[in-house]
Amino acid sequence: MKQFMLIALALQLFECETLVAQQVDTRNYVVGSYDANINESRIAEIRVWRYWLKNRARLGTKARYIAIVAASVMPGDVVQILWGNMINAQTGSSFLLPAEWNPGRMRCVMIYDTENSRFVSQHGYLVIETPHRGTLARFGDYIALYIDTGSIFL
Repeated sequence: MKQFMLIALALQLFECETLVAQQVDTRNYVVGSYDANINESRIAEIRVWRYWLKNRARLGTKARYIAIVAASVMPGDVVQILWGNMINAQTGSSFLLPAEWNPGRMRCVMIYDTENSRFVSQHGYLVIETPHRGTLARFGDYIALYIDTGSIFL
């Protein structure tokens, strides 16, 4: 009887994880566009491809698009015009915090299309705040599974 209870509890935990992963954060995480350099794009493409090969059976058709961090962006690299976008963005207001509270980590996120096995564009998105790893979130026009750098799952 105890074994049956343990198995039932374990199955419920797996189902809860699946239910949580199905929720979509509809806030747009994109502040502006940002292009990673060629090497950063290639490395990100290799990481997302490896992630997809390993997790394709588990994810199935749930994740048509995968969002991966292609590069870290320094605040000095951001064009002055984007500061207006940052103030009015749905996420990313943490850049207004004092330096000792805010690490100032901006990232370039690229969207990978699992059906075509390539990035949807050569351009990335500038993101200040990110969703939790393994959750579905909105990046511009795409609802994508966010995997951070992808290396934690390899």
